[in-house]
Amino acid sequence: MIALQPTESASESVVIEAKSNLSMTLDRLMGVFAALCVVTLLVVAWPVMMGLWPVLLAALLHLAVVGWCFRSAWRGNWAREELRVAGDQLIVEHFRAGLRRKSEWPVTWSRIQMEDGRFGDVHVFITSQGKRLEIGAFLPVSERTELARMVDDALRPRSAWRD
Repeated sequence: MIALQPTESASESVVIEAKSNLSMTLDRLMGVFAALCVVTLLVVAWPVMMGLWPVLLAALLHLAVVGWCFRSAWRGNWAREELRVAGDQLIVEHFRAGLRRKSEWPVTWSRIQMEDGRFGDVHVFITSQGKRLEIGAFLPVSERTELARMVDDALRPRSAWRD
């Protein structure tokens, strides 16, 4: 589910959160995998009872590979970014399964840049003093542009850049 939610607190900070679009939760994925295991084991039950036990080994190996592929695909697509504008800092926290990165940017000299990619997609960058950081790379193109607009709106009152 994609959630881009600006929230303002009493301390004049703005928090924007971007989440990847996972149409299936981990619990539901495990349910699908369990159903697949049951069906596969029911299909191989008859040959195993007839004495063809190597079929069971092939089925178990197949289920192990499919389970590993499901796990890799789900973990590879789970991502979340939290952008917090608080005082004179823009704090970007990027979370992926097993990975967390945090970077801080001066609000005064930070700006949002959008660049067109090869295949019509848009890349959104935070730039400041010669450094750049891509944000929202896991989002669909329409939500990347919305993220860029929201971050730009949060930075504009505090920025030294005037267009």
